[in-house]
Amino acid sequence: MAGHRKQGEDFFRATDSEKRQFVECLPRARKLKGGLIKAVDVLLRLENEGLNADEAIDFAVKHLKPQGGLRTLGEVIRELRESKELRYNRGDLRKSSYEDFRIRSSKLSKKLGDVFINELDKSHVKSWLADLGGSPRTTKNYLATASEVFKHGNESGYLVGSPLDKLTTAERKELIGVSDESEPSILTMDEARRLLSGASEHGELDLLPAVTLGLFCGIRTEELKRLDWRYIRDRDSHPIVTVSGAIAKKRRIRHVEIPANALMWLSLCRSRKGRVACPEINDDYQKRFTKLLKITGFIKKDANSKWGSTWAPNAMRHSFGSYHFALHGNSLETSRQLGHRASDQVLFDHYRALATKEQAELYFAIKPEKVESKIVRIA
Repeated sequence: MAGHRKQGEDFFRATDSEKRQFVECLPRARKLKGGLIKAVDVLLRLENEGLNADEAIDFAVKHLKPQGGLRTLGEVIRELRESKELRYNRGDLRKSSYEDFRIRSSKLSKKLGDVFINELDKSHVKSWLADLGGSPRTTKNYLATASEVFKHGNESGYLVGSPLDKLTTAERKELIGVSDESEPSILTMDEARRLLSGASEHGELDLLPAVTLGLFCGIRTEELKRLDWRYIRDRDSHPIVTVSGAIAKKRRIRHVEIPANALMWLSLCRSRKGRVACPEINDDYQKRFTKLLKITGFIKKDANSKWGSTWAPNAMRHSFGSYHFALHGNSLETSRQLGHRASDQVLFDHYRALATKEQAELYFAIKPEKVESKIVRIA
């Protein structure tokens, strides 16, 4: 009652001109979700922000009665999840991507699913993320899921814009912290050669092509595990590896140049049928790669006979990105080779370590001590 009384007092304090203007807007205001009382409240609030009655009603109609109709957040999540499930069943979406979205969106729906999506603002999402209490990386992933849901809602006409577009830089830092500015871990010349030599000498592991393409072409591990030999065109005048949309992260197809030293290492690979890094039936890449790390000394026992590792995740890809940029000095080209979006931000945030051009020249000059000329390549 107190709220209604306050609204009435505000109305009677209005000038005659303002009252006439408001009365003219009443037919449109009555159509807003929540009835006339809510319409009056919205109108008064927006007029306090400097909008006249017509502008305020236009704003209210646009936001309170979206073109696509009213949907709760839970309904929008179900709609997007069904779309992803269809793509997954059709083979257009990987299982891991579908499951990640399903799990994260379920938590969002459980917290805010009953609220109309057009009534949510950034404070609701910030509160949800704070309640999760996850690590900065986990929080960032959940924020990405929420952003995807709001984007779908906006594109479907269920709301205007996304409340997360209004998150300030300071608010994002509060939620997920400041990104780690430490340099990525990259391999030295000796470490790279040690890894290559180990893969070459232990042919039973069948890892030489994967190590070569990881070190000198920057192919992701998950892409290597799916890559087929028919996409390695190392005999062309312009040798490239084609990372097709079927295996590329985010379906971003790209052609990666194969440097001269990588061609020499690839020439030592006898079998050129099927997948590059994994047998057709038994996907044991990680088991074989771990064995290679033990053979080459990246994983070994300490004085107390406990296993320890000096191998950093994505070390091959980080090495390629850092040395390629140092050699060519073109951040956008390095980003393109890595398969990033049309920006060098990811390169500078996660991949570029401090390497000199001289070091890069040595890195891309690492080659087998002896290339076996008698090896016949199998088409």
